[in-house]
Amino acid sequence: MKNNMAKSLLLLAATILVAVFSFPRSDVAAQEIVSGNLFENPGFEAGYFNQDSIPQIAVPNGWRMHWLDGVAFEGTEGVVAYRPETVVWSIQDAPENERSLFFRDGSYTLKLFKPWAPLFVALSQEVSGLEVGRNYRISAPIYVDIVESYDNGKTQPYRSDSGFIRFSVGPTGSGWRTAGLTYSPTWTAENVFPFYLAQQTYIWDFTATSESMIIFLEMGSRHPYVNSGFFMDAVGLYALGTTGDVPASSGGGSSAPVAQAGPTSTPFPTPTPRPDGSIVHVVNTGDSFWTIAIQYAPALGLTPEEALPAIRELNNNPAFIAVGQELLIKEPGEVVAAPEPTAEPTSEEAPVEEVIEVEGAATSEETAAEVPAAPVEEAVAETAPTTGTICVAAFDDQNGDGSRNEASENLQADAAVTIFRGGSTVTTHITDGVSEPYCFENLEPDTYQVQIFPPADYQPTTSPSWAVSVTEGAQISVSFGTRFDPQETAVADTTSADTAVDDTAAATDTTDSGDAAPVEEGGFFSSIGGIVLVVAAILVLLAGVGVVMLRRG
Repeated sequence: MKNNMAKSLLLLAATILVAVFSFPRSDVAAQEIVSGNLFENPGFEAGYFNQDSIPQIAVPNGWRMHWLDGVAFEGTEGVVAYRPETVVWSIQDAPENERSLFFRDGSYTLKLFKPWAPLFVALSQEVSGLEVGRNYRISAPIYVDIVESYDNGKTQPYRSDSGFIRFSVGPTGSGWRTAGLTYSPTWTAENVFPFYLAQQTYIWDFTATSESMIIFLEMGSRHPYVNSGFFMDAVGLYALGTTGDVPASSGGGSSAPVAQAGPTSTPFPTPTPRPDGSIVHVVNTGDSFWTIAIQYAPALGLTPEEALPAIRELNNNPAFIAVGQELLIKEPGEVVAAPEPTAEPTSEEAPVEEVIEVEGAATSEETAAEVPAAPVEEAVAETAPTTGTICVAAFDDQNGDGSRNEASENLQADAAVTIFRGGSTVTTHITDGVSEPYCFENLEPDTYQVQIFPPADYQPTTSPSWAVSVTEGAQISVSFGTRFDPQETAVADTTSADTAVDDTAAATDTTDSGDAAPVEEGGFFSSIGGIVLVVAAILVLLAGVGVVMLRRG
């Protein structure tokens, strides 16, 4: 009897073990990054030169600068653009409070700017050793420093189409803005939020058409503001584990995305105001800004998307929250209006992306005054566009290096990952730390913003926000690193109406190590790594019990 039981245990363990290790991997693994950074001098740490012997044009070694000078381009309303000034800026020369904004890798960042004039500039590099037909990813963290006024602090432009960012690729030797280039969608304040006075990581995937190609990273501003500037650091070019037959489409659709199921809300009890009429939430383990916004939105008469920024603003816009922190939800004495029906975004409300497509030869003398949108014409598909997919995951980055070690760093639960389109929420996924990567499917080709809201007491170790261009049939993988790192935070004082909010500054992100962010997207090879290890350990234990029973028998 014992022998039969022991044999059964051994057979069961062997069967399960085979099944576990033959379990199919997630399709997301096909989007893993399979190379190091293919750019030369991607963090601008290897010195610079003055291009064309112009003192005001400092260019990182391995790169080349392009610009418009003395000509107008589409959208400038006839106002001409002028040559920018560029600086390879040392972190030692930057104020302490600006270092985390502009520097992502090492001690240098590239600063491009021009006051009181439109600006159109590009940074290029020729890359060789590409595999024809393989998909590659461009990743560029860029801070858009376009300022309309410095009165009472920096004021961003009211025009959503003023600033823009775009990538393009073509055969080696192609000139900037010449025919034959393949273009990414154009990112502006119409499809990325926040765009002005903020840093986002812009991602675009393309298919290599030759072994050597030139890549352009383009930036500009259409209007003559007091400052039109950009900071860029730690740019990346990575080979992906997928191939394609033709270059990725570059148009970017403007129709509304297919409806997505949002997070399932668990009914919350009606919050009880304090005697002074205020409502305060004490942060618990597992809370995030999104879960709090969802919980209190009905009491505020707002949607969760409206409640989120309102709650953050009421608490001095803290970047992160900590367990035990008190968040002011409603000010003392404030009367909350009854909820009103909120119209869902329609396709008419979706921003129509104005793509700046320009032609012309490599010199400014040959540049036309107006810029036709030829690349967009080339990007129109002959058949109806298909949809794309964005797959997301978060992991517990215990060593804070921005890269996941699957053997020791598990997937992260209770993080909210939200997909935005044109500043409006498409859908949100709350991670459970088991089923990820989670894929947002049936996304129309367009630019989407993917942002993480970590659970309480966790800080991101990768870029917390990515601007992603979804093309026809594309599948983009984004992985966020988080780390347990409680921060001292301001506590809202709600004891009286006169002191509703403590003026002490809230904690800021001190672990922004975005220099490693692009590489880590390939860090998760499947969603079951941690489960496999646990199951394997249990099976080994069962096998041991079976062996002991056999010996006793």
